[in-house]
Amino acid sequence: MKFLRLLVYLLLGSVLAAASSDAIKNPFLWHVSKGDTEFYLFGTMHLADPSLQVLPETLGKALERSDAVYTEVSMEPAEQLESTRLMQRTDGRTLQGTLSAPLYQRSAAYLRSLNPALNMQPFEKMKLWAFSAILQFLEAQLNHPSLPAIDSVIYQKAKKEGKEVGGIETVEEQLAAMEALSDQEQQLMHEATLDYLEQNREYVEIMQKLYINGDEKALMKYLTSMMFQEEKYRALEARFLQLILYERNRRMAQRIIEKVSENPKKVYLFAFGAMHFLDKDSVIVLLEKEGFEVVRVR
Repeated sequence: MKFLRLLVYLLLGSVLAAASSDAIKNPFLWHVSKGDTEFYLFGTMHLADPSLQVLPETLGKALERSDAVYTEVSMEPAEQLESTRLMQRTDGRTLQGTLSAPLYQRSAAYLRSLNPALNMQPFEKMKLWAFSAILQFLEAQLNHPSLPAIDSVIYQKAKKEGKEVGGIETVEEQLAAMEALSDQEQQLMHEATLDYLEQNREYVEIMQKLYINGDEKALMKYLTSMMFQEEKYRALEARFLQLILYERNRRMAQRIIEKVSENPKKVYLFAFGAMHFLDKDSVIVLLEKEGFEVVRVR
């Protein structure tokens, strides 16, 4: 899969707006039960956009019934600052000294295509993997710079209501897959990201529409249509998918089981990027293997 799609797995991780025709129509929401234990799973899209600020009725009811809300990582300011810190280089190197000249020039040209005033200077001290991740959603972020993603909306709402909140992973654990890539692998990842961005400027809009409609098959078809199309990316793509999705799915499922086993009477809502709940070896598949019944909430 193009690395742009793979990064969506990591990043497809407020004031509530008024409802609109573009609001989430069919949320990726599941009710999970085993004996007297029950909890909810909600698939998010880590994108700041007005249409994703409105909590669907079914999600609102699930949130109301829940005693605790856990997102991928804690949404507390200290954790978010730590995430930002871990995206910065500490070895004195810059993007200009890390990227090959052609990739650096292409990156600068892409920034200018978004806004003629944009240049590489604000990003120079970022780790290459972090720059690649930010670049893919930068255009959308520029359109709505002050809006939080739906993960943060849910987290802050639950916190305001006095519910237990937290992250199922640490920031370090979440970013470990990216840190595991060598400089050469990050260069290849960045090249793949630019290849796609330069040719498919509408991808965020397509992803958002598929997410809002909540059609699992359509979303998976769109994602898999981009998988492993170019030979030079295949080996790295496969390894990255294992690191960023499947290994984290196993950790997420295990920690969900631990939490609900320790507190069987407490109703949890776990809100992770939607791709953690779809396709093979998903969190849902892993929970079902442990005897949990998982039903999509319509």
